[in-house]
Amino acid sequence: MPRTPPRRPRKHTPVLVETALERLGARLVMARKLREMTQEDLAHLSDVSISTVRSLEDGADGVSIGNVLKIFEGLDLLEQVETLLDPKHDPQAIVFATRKAGNR
Repeated sequence: MPRTPPRRPRKHTPVLVETALERLGARLVMARKLREMTQEDLAHLSDVSISTVRSLEDGADGVSIGNVLKIFEGLDLLEQVETLLDPKHDPQAIVFATRKAGNR
C-alpha cells in the first residue's frame, strides 16, 4: 500500500499581513456597497465564485492574485493597482538612483 507523504505544516501569516488583509477586505466591502452590489453581483461581474468574494472581504490569505485583480476590475478599480509598487513612491528607488548617479 503506497504511503501518503506527510503534510507540510501550514505557514503562519504574519500579524502585519493579517491586519493588511483585514483592512483590504473592509475597503472591498465598502467599495461593493457604495456600488449597491451584493456579493453575488460582484462575483458574477468578476467571474469568480461567491466564496472567493466572501473570503477576500473576510481578509483570508489564500485568494489568488488573479482573482483579487478580477474583483478590482469588477469594481472598476483595477487602475488603482497601477500605483502599487510604483518606483515613484518607493524610497528605495530614490536611494538606488542616487547611488547610481554618484557612481558615474
